[in-house]
Amino acid sequence: MCPVQPDNFMETVLYLLYQVAGLAPMIPLDKQLRPTWLFGKTVHEGCDRGSYYEQGDFASEYGSSKCLVKLGCWGLVVDCNVTERGWMRGIGGCPNVGGICIGCTIPGFPDKFMPFMDEPPGARVSTNTIKAYGRVIRTLRSLTNSNVNREPKWRHSRPELTTGYHPTTY
Repeated sequence: MCPVQPDNFMETVLYLLYQVAGLAPMIPLDKQLRPTWLFGKTVHEGCDRGSYYEQGDFASEYGSSKCLVKLGCWGLVVDCNVTERGWMRGIGGCPNVGGICIGCTIPGFPDKFMPFMDEPPGARVSTNTIKAYGRVIRTLRSLTNSNVNREPKWRHSRPELTTGYHPTTY
């Protein structure tokens, strides 16, 4: 079992102290009775590799900068703020340092997630669907990029203006 993220722990204790003193409302909790501000988003939502998932671009080996879901990452369904907060002082957290999310903040860990390096159930279906969607997205982005990522015809190094703008004074 992974230890509690230190900043999350201290933030929760401080909130509880404010609550006991009557200075804060009841702590907002999710279905697992965890603070919602800490567990309200998935690891995937804060992951630097999330855009690769959207494009259907998945890593086939460790050390890749692409989405790690096919290598066993559970970040798509795990509620945790480690990708945004890091482990200590904004640094670290499994996906932030090249590792997969093993689901350590989900009830039933580690038994439900063994062996860690296997593709999560349902990942093959979702990744194949996303791959098809990703091909379409990459094609559309490529078309847009080729149309807008160039100099306009009116831009040149000649002294006359060809933009259609006619200044009245210089």
